[in-house]
Amino acid sequence: MTWRDRLVEAAYTAPSGERITFEYEDVSRRSEKKTAAFNFADANGTYIQDNGTAGRQYPVLAIFSGPDYDIAATAFERILLEKGTGILEHPSYGAQNVVPFGSINRRDNLTSKANQAIVEVSFFDTTDIAYPTAQSDPGSEVISAVNNFNNAAAQEFSDVTDLAGAVPAAQFKNNYLSLLDNAQTGLQSIGNTQKNVNAQFKTITDSINLGIDVLVKQPLTLAFQTSIMVQAPSRALTDIRARLDAYKTLAATITSGNLASTKNQFRTQDLYAMSYVTGSVLSTINNQFTTKTEAIEAAQEVLSQLDTVVNWRDNNLENLDEIDQGAAYQQLQEAVALTAGFLVEISFTLKQERRITLNRARTIIDLASELYGSIDDQLDFLISSNDLSGDEILELPEGREIVYYI
Repeated sequence: MTWRDRLVEAAYTAPSGERITFEYEDVSRRSEKKTAAFNFADANGTYIQDNGTAGRQYPVLAIFSGPDYDIAATAFERILLEKGTGILEHPSYGAQNVVPFGSINRRDNLTSKANQAIVEVSFFDTTDIAYPTAQSDPGSEVISAVNNFNNAAAQEFSDVTDLAGAVPAAQFKNNYLSLLDNAQTGLQSIGNTQKNVNAQFKTITDSINLGIDVLVKQPLTLAFQTSIMVQAPSRALTDIRARLDAYKTLAATITSGNLASTKNQFRTQDLYAMSYVTGSVLSTINNQFTTKTEAIEAAQEVLSQLDTVVNWRDNNLENLDEIDQGAAYQQLQEAVALTAGFLVEISFTLKQERRITLNRARTIIDLASELYGSIDDQLDFLISSNDLSGDEILELPEGREIVYYI
């Protein structure tokens, strides 16, 4: 197979579903890095902040010819003007979710080529999630979205599971209790850090364990209690990294495994996997961030967890030939989008990271005073943000890289 064999038909499908094919000339695409340069008066060189990549751009010259070229070109212009995300089937780069961007130019070659029109348009790759930032009370907005998810997920779980008969009910119960045991093991250490959180977590898990035989016949109640149970440890006032890692690890035990063999198994795993994402969402809302790096990393982690779960869901839905109702997923996506927007917004008000390499041995007290102007308020923070221990607390060696925030 050569490069010619790998070319595919060029087409654009509008948000309305209308698809139009077109001919093309040479093709190209543009990729852009999201970077920012910072120059500091007291340091040599330039610090480049790498924020990943922007969406790719696909400039296209769509060619229409033949006796009805004018009708085809006009129809193409019309669907380009539809509002929303379409699908560009690029001859070289495959299918992409795009939005036509900027000017759309049409040229009819009436003299040189009497039956040809060229439409020039640039398509921009777009993400599925918008990160809203104009929120009067971001925390309440996120909590409301999570509550909506809990209700939608419970109703969806009740609608799509089939627990009629002794054998399906017994299989479901075994699968559910295995997932419940994993959740208890993975979240107990977080719950233990705060007495009231641990009490709530234990109360719900005990209630489910003791009443599982009844709850199997009440899938709506069981699903709702499951989400509440999973989310309970997110409110513990412990390290944000520990909470996010716990939920990420639990989700990975599901998403990294084999595809579900039955509809009931998938729906139960799906309930837990999506609930783990909401646990991470609530962890970020129930946290006081100190640095810009912390907030941005938390936003990236929540988005990454959602992406992993969505890919896993899509594979299972396709494998089982299932149709997703979409209500729970829509609310989950909304909660994650609001969270990401909130974290990005607050990051601009937080301390930015700086790094220095010590040119001589220093004491931690001396260095804290120099970097932060005080000792009592910043000493513990300097120790924790650099993972200092042992001899380093007595003396920092020459050549040691130190992170501090301004």
